[in-house]
Amino acid sequence: MTTTLVPLSTSDGHGGDYLLLPPAGGLLGTLGPLAAASDADVWGVEYPGHGERLAETPAASVEELAARLADETTTEWFSRAVVIGFGMGAFVAMETARRLDAAPGALVVVDACAPQRRSPGKNAKAGASAMGRVFGRTGLTPVAGYRDSPESWEYALDLLLGDLQLLNAYRGPARTRLACPIAAIRGTDDPAFASGDDATGGWRMWTSGPFVGRVVPGGHLGVLETGREGEFWARIRRLEAAFLGVEPEVA
Repeated sequence: MTTTLVPLSTSDGHGGDYLLLPPAGGLLGTLGPLAAASDADVWGVEYPGHGERLAETPAASVEELAARLADETTTEWFSRAVVIGFGMGAFVAMETARRLDAAPGALVVVDACAPQRRSPGKNAKAGASAMGRVFGRTGLTPVAGYRDSPESWEYALDLLLGDLQLLNAYRGPARTRLACPIAAIRGTDDPAFASGDDATGGWRMWTSGPFVGRVVPGGHLGVLETGREGEFWARIRRLEAAFLGVEPEVA
Protein backbone atom coordinates (compact mmCIF):
# COMPACT_ATOMS: atom_id res chain seq x y z
CA MET A 1 0.00 0.00 0.00
CA THR A 2 1.28 3.48 -0.86
CA THR A 3 2.07 5.59 2.17
CA THR A 4 0.24 8.81 2.89
CA LEU A 5 3.29 11.04 3.31
CA VAL A 6 5.38 11.54 0.16
CA PRO A 7 8.65 13.51 -0.15
CA LEU A 8 8.27 16.12 -2.89
CA SER A 9 11.43 18.18 -2.57
CA THR A 10 14.67 18.08 -0.60
CA SER A 11 17.22 20.75 0.16
CA ASP A 12 20.69 20.99 1.64
CA GLY A 13 19.56 23.97 3.68
CA HIS A 14 18.84 23.99 7.38
CA GLY A 15 15.30 25.32 7.23
CA GLY A 16 12.23 23.58 8.55
CA ASP A 17 9.99 21.10 6.78
CA TYR A 18 6.80 21.96 4.91
CA LEU A 19 3.77 19.71 4.55
CA LEU A 20 1.32 20.34 1.69
CA LEU A 21 -2.25 19.05 1.99
CA PRO A 22 -4.25 19.08 -1.29
CA PRO A 23 -7.69 20.62 -1.76
CA ALA A 24 -10.87 18.71 -2.57
CA GLY A 25 -10.36 16.92 -5.87
CA GLY A 26 -6.64 17.65 -5.75
CA LEU A 27 -3.85 15.30 -6.72
CA LEU A 28 -0.41 15.36 -5.17
CA GLY A 29 1.11 15.61 -8.64
CA THR A 30 -0.39 19.06 -9.11
CA LEU A 31 1.67 20.29 -6.14
CA GLY A 32 4.96 18.95 -7.54
CA PRO A 33 6.01 22.13 -9.39
CA LEU A 34 5.20 24.21 -6.31
CA ALA A 35 7.34 21.99 -4.10
CA ALA A 36 10.21 22.00 -6.60
CA ALA A 37 10.38 25.80 -6.45
CA SER A 38 10.66 25.90 -2.67
CA ASP A 39 14.38 25.23 -2.07
CA ALA A 40 13.23 23.41 1.07
CA ASP A 41 12.26 20.00 2.37
CA VAL A 42 8.65 19.61 1.28
CA TRP A 43 6.34 16.68 1.91
CA GLY A 44 2.87 16.08 0.56
CA VAL A 45 -0.12 13.83 1.03
CA GLU A 46 -1.84 11.77 -1.64
CA TYR A 47 -5.35 10.99 -0.44
CA PRO A 48 -6.52 7.36 -0.90
CA GLY A 49 -8.47 6.90 -4.11
CA HIS A 50 -6.54 9.76 -5.76
CA GLY A 51 -3.62 9.81 -8.18
CA GLU A 52 -1.02 7.17 -7.34
CA ARG A 53 -3.43 5.71 -4.77
CA LEU A 54 -6.32 5.35 -7.20
CA ALA A 55 -6.69 1.62 -6.50
CA GLU A 56 -7.27 2.23 -2.79
CA THR A 57 -10.67 2.75 -1.23
CA PRO A 58 -11.30 6.48 -0.70
CA ALA A 59 -11.55 7.74 2.86
CA ALA A 60 -15.04 7.85 4.33
CA SER A 61 -14.49 11.14 6.15
CA VAL A 62 -12.16 14.07 6.68
CA GLU A 63 -11.46 12.59 10.10
CA GLU A 64 -10.28 9.34 8.49
CA LEU A 65 -7.87 11.24 6.25
CA ALA A 66 -6.44 12.93 9.33
CA ALA A 67 -6.23 9.67 11.26
CA ARG A 68 -4.20 8.04 8.49
CA LEU A 69 -1.84 11.01 8.38
CA ALA A 70 -1.45 11.06 12.16
CA ASP A 71 -0.55 7.36 12.08
CA GLU A 72 2.33 8.06 9.69
CA THR A 73 3.94 11.04 11.36
CA THR A 74 5.27 11.86 14.79
CA THR A 75 4.35 14.60 17.17
CA GLU A 76 7.95 15.83 17.15
CA TRP A 77 8.08 16.22 13.36
CA PHE A 78 4.57 17.65 13.03
CA SER A 79 5.17 20.22 15.76
CA ARG A 80 8.06 21.81 13.86
CA ALA A 81 6.66 21.57 10.32
CA VAL A 82 4.86 24.39 8.55
CA VAL A 83 1.62 22.80 7.36
CA ILE A 84 -0.04 24.36 4.31
CA GLY A 85 -3.61 23.23 3.73
CA PHE A 86 -5.35 24.13 0.47
CA GLY A 87 -9.14 24.14 0.79
CA MET A 88 -10.13 20.81 2.33
CA GLY A 89 -6.49 20.30 3.32
CA ALA A 90 -6.91 22.99 5.98
CA PHE A 91 -9.45 20.82 7.81
CA VAL A 92 -7.31 17.70 7.41
CA ALA A 93 -4.54 19.69 9.12
CA MET A 94 -6.81 20.74 11.99
CA GLU A 95 -8.00 17.18 12.56
CA THR A 96 -4.46 15.80 12.39
CA ALA A 97 -3.35 18.25 15.08
CA ARG A 98 -6.26 17.10 17.21
CA ARG A 99 -5.27 13.44 16.89
CA LEU A 100 -1.60 14.10 17.62
CA ASP A 101 -2.54 16.45 20.46
CA ALA A 102 0.03 18.84 19.02
CA ALA A 103 -0.04 21.97 16.92
CA PRO A 104 2.21 22.26 13.86
CA GLY A 105 5.04 24.78 13.84
CA ALA A 106 2.68 27.02 11.88
CA LEU A 107 -0.52 26.50 9.89
CA VAL A 108 -1.20 28.24 6.57
CA VAL A 109 -4.74 27.85 5.21
CA VAL A 110 -5.35 28.73 1.57
CA ASP A 111 -8.83 29.44 0.19
CA ALA A 112 -10.59 27.70 3.06
CA CYS A 113 -13.52 29.24 4.93
CA ALA A 114 -13.01 29.43 8.66
CA PRO A 115 -14.79 26.49 10.34
CA GLN A 116 -17.48 28.68 11.94
CA ARG A 117 -18.22 30.30 8.55
CA ARG A 118 -18.72 27.04 6.66
CA SER A 119 -22.07 25.92 5.27
CA PRO A 120 -22.00 22.09 5.41
CA GLY A 121 -24.28 20.62 2.79
CA LYS A 122 -24.00 23.68 0.53
CA ASN A 123 -22.93 21.58 -2.46
CA ALA A 124 -24.57 18.34 -1.35
CA LYS A 125 -26.84 18.16 -4.39
CA ALA A 126 -24.35 19.48 -6.92
CA GLY A 127 -23.91 17.20 -9.91
CA ALA A 128 -21.13 16.88 -12.43
CA SER A 129 -22.59 19.49 -14.78
CA ALA A 130 -22.95 22.02 -11.96
CA MET A 131 -19.40 21.45 -10.79
CA GLY A 132 -18.20 21.70 -14.39
CA ARG A 133 -19.66 25.21 -14.47
CA VAL A 134 -17.81 26.00 -11.25
CA PHE A 135 -14.56 24.87 -12.86
CA GLY A 136 -15.25 27.04 -15.86
CA ARG A 137 -15.82 30.06 -13.65
CA THR A 138 -12.92 29.66 -11.25
CA GLY A 139 -10.24 27.91 -13.27
CA LEU A 140 -9.76 25.44 -10.44
CA THR A 141 -6.08 24.55 -10.70
CA PRO A 142 -6.16 20.85 -9.73
CA VAL A 143 -8.23 20.00 -12.79
CA ALA A 144 -6.96 22.62 -15.22
CA GLY A 145 -4.90 20.07 -17.13
CA TYR A 146 -7.84 17.75 -17.75
CA ARG A 147 -10.00 19.95 -19.95
CA ASP A 148 -8.78 18.53 -23.27
CA SER A 149 -9.68 14.93 -22.43
CA PRO A 150 -13.32 13.95 -21.72
CA GLU A 151 -12.20 10.85 -19.82
CA SER A 152 -9.75 12.80 -17.66
CA TRP A 153 -12.32 15.54 -17.12
CA GLU A 154 -14.84 12.99 -15.87
CA TYR A 155 -12.18 11.51 -13.57
CA ALA A 156 -11.38 14.95 -12.14
CA LEU A 157 -15.06 15.70 -11.57
CA ASP A 158 -15.58 12.37 -9.82
CA LEU A 159 -12.68 13.10 -7.46
CA LEU A 160 -14.03 16.53 -6.63
CA LEU A 161 -17.59 15.33 -6.08
CA GLY A 162 -16.34 12.54 -3.81
CA ASP A 163 -14.30 14.96 -1.71
CA LEU A 164 -17.16 17.42 -1.55
CA GLN A 165 -19.25 14.66 0.03
CA LEU A 166 -16.62 14.41 2.76
CA LEU A 167 -16.73 18.17 3.28
CA ASN A 168 -20.52 18.23 3.34
CA ALA A 169 -20.53 15.57 6.08
CA TYR A 170 -17.74 17.21 8.07
CA ARG A 171 -19.15 19.16 11.01
CA GLY A 172 -15.94 20.98 11.81
CA PRO A 173 -13.20 20.62 14.44
CA ALA A 174 -13.72 20.71 18.17
CA ARG A 175 -13.60 24.30 19.35
CA THR A 176 -10.06 24.06 20.68
CA ARG A 177 -7.57 26.69 19.55
CA LEU A 178 -4.17 25.69 18.21
CA ALA A 179 -1.12 26.93 20.05
CA CYS A 180 0.68 27.92 16.85
CA PRO A 181 0.68 30.81 14.38
CA ILE A 182 -2.00 30.72 11.70
CA ALA A 183 -1.94 32.52 8.37
CA ALA A 184 -5.06 32.61 6.20
CA ILE A 185 -4.81 33.40 2.48
CA ARG A 186 -7.62 33.77 -0.03
CA GLY A 187 -7.98 35.06 -3.59
CA THR A 188 -9.75 38.33 -4.28
CA ASP A 189 -11.97 36.67 -6.90
CA ASP A 190 -12.69 33.42 -5.10
CA PRO A 191 -16.45 32.83 -5.50
CA ALA A 192 -16.44 30.60 -2.41
CA PHE A 193 -16.42 33.76 -0.30
CA ALA A 194 -19.22 36.31 -0.20
CA SER A 195 -18.36 39.80 -1.29
CA GLY A 196 -16.95 41.74 1.64
CA ASP A 197 -16.74 38.66 3.86
CA ASP A 198 -13.86 38.79 6.31
CA ALA A 199 -12.97 35.27 5.26
CA THR A 200 -9.36 35.42 6.36
CA GLY A 201 -10.05 37.10 9.71
CA GLY A 202 -12.45 34.32 10.64
CA TRP A 203 -9.47 32.07 11.27
CA ARG A 204 -8.12 34.33 14.01
CA MET A 205 -10.18 32.64 16.72
CA TRP A 206 -8.54 29.28 15.98
CA THR A 207 -5.12 30.20 17.33
CA SER A 208 -3.81 31.35 20.69
CA GLY A 209 -0.70 32.58 18.89
CA PRO A 210 0.00 35.13 16.14
CA PHE A 211 -2.42 35.51 13.26
CA VAL A 212 -1.95 37.02 9.80
CA GLY A 213 -4.57 37.30 7.06
CA ARG A 214 -3.84 38.02 3.43
CA VAL A 215 -6.06 38.60 0.40
CA VAL A 216 -4.10 38.02 -2.81
CA PRO A 217 -4.87 38.44 -6.53
CA GLY A 218 -6.64 35.59 -8.29
CA GLY A 219 -9.54 33.20 -8.01
CA HIS A 220 -10.03 29.97 -6.09
CA LEU A 221 -6.62 28.31 -5.64
CA GLY A 222 -5.13 30.88 -7.98
CA VAL A 223 -1.93 30.74 -5.92
CA LEU A 224 -1.31 27.33 -7.53
CA GLU A 225 -1.30 28.66 -11.09
CA THR A 226 1.76 27.83 -13.17
CA GLY A 227 4.33 30.62 -12.93
CA ARG A 228 3.33 31.79 -9.46
CA GLU A 229 5.47 29.31 -7.51
CA GLY A 230 8.21 31.79 -6.60
CA GLU A 231 5.61 34.36 -5.56
CA PHE A 232 3.95 31.78 -3.33
CA TRP A 233 7.11 30.84 -1.44
CA ALA A 234 8.17 34.46 -1.08
CA ARG A 235 4.81 35.14 0.57
CA ILE A 236 5.18 32.11 2.86
CA ARG A 237 8.58 33.27 4.04
CA ARG A 238 7.30 36.78 4.68
CA LEU A 239 4.55 35.26 6.79
CA GLU A 240 7.09 33.21 8.74
CA ALA A 241 9.13 36.36 9.40
CA ALA A 242 5.99 38.13 10.58
CA PHE A 243 5.28 35.29 13.00
CA LEU A 244 8.73 35.69 14.52
CA GLY A 245 8.68 39.38 15.20
CA VAL A 246 5.56 41.30 14.17
CA GLU A 247 2.33 41.89 16.08
CA PRO A 248 -0.63 39.89 14.76
CA GLU A 249 -2.33 41.66 11.88
CA VAL A 250 -4.94 41.32 9.21
CA ALA A 251 -4.46 42.89 5.81
